[in-house]
Amino acid sequence: MPRRCRGKLALSASLLSIVAAMPAPSAHAQESSPENVIVLDTISVTGEKVTRDLKETASSVTVISAEEIENQRAGKDDVRGVIAGTPNVIYADSVSTPIIRGQNTEGPHTGANAFFAGSVPRATINLDGHYLSYNEFYFGATSTWDVENIEVFRGPQTTTQGANAIAGAIVVNTKDPTFTPEGAYRFEAGNYNQRRASLAWSGPINDQLAARISLDYSGRDTFIDYVGSSFIQNSIGQDFKSTNARAKLLWVPTEIDGLEAKLTLSHSDMTRPSAEGSGPPYDRLESITTWMPGWEQTTDTAILDVDYNLGNGLVLSNQGQFSTSDVERRVGTPTAGDADVDQDNYTNETKLTYGTPTDTLSGVAGVYMAYTTQNETLNQGGISTFKDQKHNLGIYGELGWRIDERWTLTGGLRYQRDHIRRTGDVVASFANSDVDYDHTFEEVLPKLTLSYDATPQWTVGAMVSKGYNPGGVSLDFYSSKEWEKFDAETVWNYELFTRANLLNDKLFLTGNLFYMDYRNAQQNITQTIGGTTYVHTINADKAEAYGLEVGVDYRPIESLTLRTSAGLLHTDFTRFSDATAYEGNEFARAPGKTLSL
Repeated sequence: MPRRCRGKLALSASLLSIVAAMPAPSAHAQESSPENVIVLDTISVTGEKVTRDLKETASSVTVISAEEIENQRAGKDDVRGVIAGTPNVIYADSVSTPIIRGQNTEGPHTGANAFFAGSVPRATINLDGHYLSYNEFYFGATSTWDVENIEVFRGPQTTTQGANAIAGAIVVNTKDPTFTPEGAYRFEAGNYNQRRASLAWSGPINDQLAARISLDYSGRDTFIDYVGSSFIQNSIGQDFKSTNARAKLLWVPTEIDGLEAKLTLSHSDMTRPSAEGSGPPYDRLESITTWMPGWEQTTDTAILDVDYNLGNGLVLSNQGQFSTSDVERRVGTPTAGDADVDQDNYTNETKLTYGTPTDTLSGVAGVYMAYTTQNETLNQGGISTFKDQKHNLGIYGELGWRIDERWTLTGGLRYQRDHIRRTGDVVASFANSDVDYDHTFEEVLPKLTLSYDATPQWTVGAMVSKGYNPGGVSLDFYSSKEWEKFDAETVWNYELFTRANLLNDKLFLTGNLFYMDYRNAQQNITQTIGGTTYVHTINADKAEAYGLEVGVDYRPIESLTLRTSAGLLHTDFTRFSDATAYEGNEFARAPGKTLSL
């Protein structure tokens, strides 16, 4: 449990997610009157380019606050551990990406296919504006230390987040510098040599500058004992380690009214195995595999945010960022699959916001540009080399109109252009030819929301939006050794939603009923054609997913908060003309029900 330098001591218990905090109130509660009436506080959502109240947000989103992470979810040192249990979101393995509404956010390419043919993730983590790369997303274990909140969006977020958000988005906002000194530290220890040490400090440098530093280290031994006599250890190993450091500098010049600039520098270094899996009998947690590859990844990121209040409700914002990452895969025998990946990423986003969601008219318009270059080397049966280049452009806008005191109509539109070029020299044992893929994808992505305030405490509404993920190329290196192109996938998402503050604002309810209609759904499948077995990525003509997500927060007294959430999900490949045997199947690893108490 962390001790705050400003005098807070947080205690927590876990029984039906009952959270006690003494003497500090929860992030979702405040004293609203001199009579000490306890109510749930306003929850803000930032992941849709504008800041709005959760009650006014149509998208299905779970917001996890800093206090909830500290008090209720202590001991969970990364985003994976914190968001597990949110409705219709699961992790299938200890090293993996989340499954959101039945969609594997890793994308259709997994394992070796992701290395040979490139990755096409369906979601990612947005960390202070930095979109994590595929390897950061899969292996990175994003730290939850010194985090302001985590927003977990379910359903397509392509209109606001761009490509690779067809399944959803995870937005992590870390804490900013403060002009009031504050600090925190945390030490943890557990079985399997689990350990964690964390430190954060924030305060003023002068009346215009404030700084914040954050350090976090966590690690544990693998759960698996590798007992095979022929097991080959590698130089990285199979244990888990993660080091994260972040520094922020906030400048609020007194001479320039309305200007604010923030510089964020971060460094992460982590190690992970490819997986943790045991053989029978499974309760012994033993494996007789010959090797288990280890991964080490380092990433350095610089982000510059500049906001300028132009007056009359107009705010101009610009965020530029650069990140560089280095990934090493070590097997134990270099020629058996050692690999190296180096990536550089440059992005810039400029946006103009007008008004607030409570005004008669409000909106946002922006331009997002990104360039990513990646070089890969694989040593297996010879040396294979690859180079990726991606250019991304998004032009978007959203306008909200409060028709009257009860009705609000919001429309959004995004033009997305993604140019993907992948070239590589591949050893003959894997492919009949080298890869040379060059394609540009373009899509127009609308979003429309209509909401009705039945009472000041109860809102209902409907939303329709379109999501998209670019296509690519896959390699069937098991049999044909040929490269095959696959198309972009799209989805139309239809939702009914409700939000309610009840019992004098002590109870908050959220609910989203959804239907998702997929076209050209990307799937990596195994099928036998003419006596030959193929493993490749192709498009399913039509697929669907529908279900329900609900959440309840109840705070009967100041020191007690009850939280519960549930999800229902049905998925189905309704038409798959290139692989009819899969028609009627559910999405792989799609949960039928999720429940968190």
